[in-house]
Amino acid sequence: MSKDRKWRVKKMTDRKDKIKNITIIFLLVMLILTFFSNTIMNYSLVEVSTQQVTSGQITSKVRGSGSVEASESYSVTIEETRKIATVNVKKDAEVATGDLLFTLEDTDSDELDAAKKSLNEAQAAYESAVLTAGITVAERQSIEAGKGSSLTQKQNEIAAANQRVKDAQAAVDAAQASVDKIKAQIDAVSNSTADTTAEEKAVLDAEKKNSEAQDSLTSAESAYTPVKSAYDTALSGLQSAQSAYDEAVALKNEAQLNCDKAEKAYNDDKTNNDKKTAWDNAKTALDGSVSAMNKAKRQLDTAQSTFNTCQANLNKVQGSYDSAKSAATDSKNALSNANYNLSVKKLTGTNTAEANNLQAQLNTATVALTDANTALTSATNDQKKVTDKISGEVTIASAYKTMTDLQEEVAKLQAKSIGTEITSPISGTVTDIAVTAGTTVNANDVMMTIQPENKAYVLQFSVTENQAKKVRVGDTAEILNNWYGNDVSAVVSAIRKDSQNRSNSIIICEMKGDVSVGDSYTLSIGEQSSNYDTIVPTSAIREDSNGKFILIIESKSTPLGNRYYARRVDVDVITSDDTKSAVTGALEGYEYVITTTTKPIKENEQVRLASE
Repeated sequence: MSKDRKWRVKKMTDRKDKIKNITIIFLLVMLILTFFSNTIMNYSLVEVSTQQVTSGQITSKVRGSGSVEASESYSVTIEETRKIATVNVKKDAEVATGDLLFTLEDTDSDELDAAKKSLNEAQAAYESAVLTAGITVAERQSIEAGKGSSLTQKQNEIAAANQRVKDAQAAVDAAQASVDKIKAQIDAVSNSTADTTAEEKAVLDAEKKNSEAQDSLTSAESAYTPVKSAYDTALSGLQSAQSAYDEAVALKNEAQLNCDKAEKAYNDDKTNNDKKTAWDNAKTALDGSVSAMNKAKRQLDTAQSTFNTCQANLNKVQGSYDSAKSAATDSKNALSNANYNLSVKKLTGTNTAEANNLQAQLNTATVALTDANTALTSATNDQKKVTDKISGEVTIASAYKTMTDLQEEVAKLQAKSIGTEITSPISGTVTDIAVTAGTTVNANDVMMTIQPENKAYVLQFSVTENQAKKVRVGDTAEILNNWYGNDVSAVVSAIRKDSQNRSNSIIICEMKGDVSVGDSYTLSIGEQSSNYDTIVPTSAIREDSNGKFILIIESKSTPLGNRYYARRVDVDVITSDDTKSAVTGALEGYEYVITTTTKPIKENEQVRLASE
């Protein structure tokens, strides 16, 4: 073999070896990359722990936690905002009726300061109402004494004033009709050929001005009529509200008298339970009458405010309306005079006797029309005076009542502010103190809680209806967290509906032994055992809007090994104990259920087993 051929053969062999080596290296790299990518992917998956579905026995127990509370407790409160000077007892102290609990700083309460401020404002409002109304001292004193005119009298006065206006308007209409009739007769007998150009122009001008004045009156009436109507309605509403309030005050005073009588009767014989019950009923009736009076007062204040607004609105348009009405009357008279002058000019030299007779009649009718318009204006003014006077009386009466009510309130609050000692109304144990020296206490804030003597302690918790069916009144509960070994026992005393969640029930247990208000306990109730075919860890049960379910492991074989997926199985929970639950669902009984995960997972998501 020649050297050249040997060289070519060697070169070809080297080339083959090189290709072979490259191929081997590529396959090794791909194998390594596949291994690492598979490993990395596995470690990126959610890790889950599993337990196998089993069968067996479950002891059904109901568990719940809560804090011990008194079945009946007394809350110590005050009726006004005051500052605490000293706290004279400690928590868990035994107190007897009459023992000193707190002392208060001897200063005016916030409620008293507010009432004084309101009283000052009410006094100013009353004085303003008196001055605005323009009534005499005797009239004011009569109103203050409650001897002002009655609602019926006020209504009759307004009705009489309205009737006088109506009658005066009818007289004006009749006088105007008479004038118009005579003018027509004058036109009928007129045959004068005298030059009446100037008089006819004067009539045209007067007609134009009269038309403009009548248009203005119509516009003014359009603005005045609804405002006057609203004013009349508001006045009627105010009078009704005042009558309702006066009646409510009378009923409250009667209830107060009855309550005072009942209280005195009870104080005279405190051993008589019937008298105590009568006093309690009288206090309830008094509270109801006070509430009704306050409601009537609010309605009266609203009616007064509405009336004041309507009165102000009427005052705004009254002047414009009166001016427009006066201008309309003047323009109508001017037109009448222009027509008269024209008629006189036409009648000059002809039908003198008849013309003179008609002219005399026209003069008389014109005077009657003027007098009728004057009477209408007077009646309208009187009507306004009557309504203003009655409105002022109502406003004064309301303001005076508000002022005197506030005077009584200030007096009551001043009397309450004198006392600085708060004593215990009952005998018992102080279970909670909510204030310290220097604390400002608002009205009706709980300052202290006292557990009366011989009253039970209870602990309550909410459970499902199915759980509640497993418990009976009288069942003894096991206390799971009695860490200090205190002599404590718990017995189911009642089962009732949960007002916060109507699908649940409240288990109430009476706590006996070494317990205090605020102690926290976890209770377990029930001991009934049964066998079940399908049992899963309670931690494996999940729930969403579609109901309860579990996730089981489903295995799929791949060229790179097994892959594991989470598959959903809907279940119904039959019963549970502390760790296990019996369920029904599409299960064979050998599946592995997911109990815990490193991250939230979804149905059909690939996962990694914790054992891998």
